[in-house]
Amino acid sequence: MTTAPADAGSVSRIECVAKVREKGEARVALFRHLAPLTVDAIVGALPLDSRVSVNPAMTSLFTQLQVGVEKPRLVFERSDVAFLASGGLLCVFLKGAKSDRPLNPVGKVESGIELFDGIKPGDVVRLSSTGSPAAETQT
Repeated sequence: MTTAPADAGSVSRIECVAKVREKGEARVALFRHLAPLTVDAIVGALPLDSRVSVNPAMTSLFTQLQVGVEKPRLVFERSDVAFLASGGLLCVFLKGAKSDRPLNPVGKVESGIELFDGIKPGDVVRLSSTGSPAAETQT
């Protein structure tokens, strides 16, 4: 049996960074225990470059991911991150909201939520794992 290094951190938590050119970055944590298949699909697609759609309650990142509904919720708070399976959208909530469609909760913006407050339609967000060499070399 192999053991993980002491600094490996949580098996459930994946730390990511969301960057928008010339606007800044935010720290996002994804949690496998919230929706394991969805989080694994997102992590497998990293780094992910996505243009955004903005509405008053959330900023949505367009993805090509195809994942089913998993542990869905309808009510979210500011800084929650969820995946809309029917549209392939990764959603960052800017305020508390109740959705009319179920979303898979996947994580939380832990710092820099202001980045998403200032995003404009058509901006491109790069979401990458902080532990990935690609996250550091492809900016």
